[in-house]
Amino acid sequence: PTSWLQNLGIAIEVVCPALALLVVVLRTYIRLDTKMFGWDDGLIVAAMVLSIAMAVGSIKVMKALFIGIHYYDVPQPFDPTEGLIWIYIVGAVYQPILTLVKQSVLVFLLRFSGVKAGVRYVVWGTIIFNTALMVAIFLTVILQCIPIEMNWNLTVPGHCIEQFKFGVVAACMTIMTDIVSVALPFYIFLGLQINKNRKIALIGVFMLGILVTVVSIIRLWTLSENFNDQSPDKNFSVGFTVSSIECNLAIITASFPSLWPLIRRALPKNLKSSYYGHQKYGGVSHGQQGYIRTTDGPESGIGLKDMNGRRIRTE
Repeated sequence: PTSWLQNLGIAIEVVCPALALLVVVLRTYIRLDTKMFGWDDGLIVAAMVLSIAMAVGSIKVMKALFIGIHYYDVPQPFDPTEGLIWIYIVGAVYQPILTLVKQSVLVFLLRFSGVKAGVRYVVWGTIIFNTALMVAIFLTVILQCIPIEMNWNLTVPGHCIEQFKFGVVAACMTIMTDIVSVALPFYIFLGLQINKNRKIALIGVFMLGILVTVVSIIRLWTLSENFNDQSPDKNFSVGFTVSSIECNLAIITASFPSLWPLIRRALPKNLKSSYYGHQKYGGVSHGQQGYIRTTDGPESGIGLKDMNGRRIRTE
């Protein structure tokens, strides 16, 4: 059986990663074209691959567990084993996606020339913390039931952690690191000595990350509601898809700053000249290495180092 609600859920699982993939492809094209492909781009590509895998797994879950179908329409006898296996896989993939996206944003910040050493230490500390948190959550998800088979076969003797409490704690930690990953770019860009309009644009783009935090909070609420829902029709919902919206929105918002050269290339010549002169996107800045131009003229730009720290290009 199927339903309009299940079809809506499947559509969300298809459209969200498709939009994110389009943005990642454009980002990759720009970075390769300007010979500035770096670790931040590689991390986003890895997150995108995992996001596609999560979407496939989520659709499998919706079909196998009849998500979005009224309980009285579920064919009997019903064996949830396949669906529970896919839930286990999706749960293992979810956290690494968000961590890879946040690491990409943080590594991108390290590519800015002119950022104070103290701020760089904070960024590196956040990267290390995010990595440790990802490993801890990933291992906990993998080993939440011993033996592992107990995750999908409840007849197997063993024990599991309190999954609801773990889910809430993990979600709260994710929200906390989301806030830090939004606050750091805001703080850094606020102190950059660049054209005011460009500074506002950069801050505005990164503040879109707040949307991801909002979705993370909605996901936490959905998790709580689903756990406490004792009705037999609790699966007649698309709350399951919030994770897909969250992960792919994170990928998109983290990639927006990298799309600016393409947007600038598409601007009408007179508008482009008004704000940025006739400098070709990706061209080498006239500033010195390790320095952000402080003039507000049309040639002023934001210095981006390559991953060897040798060159500066205008982003």
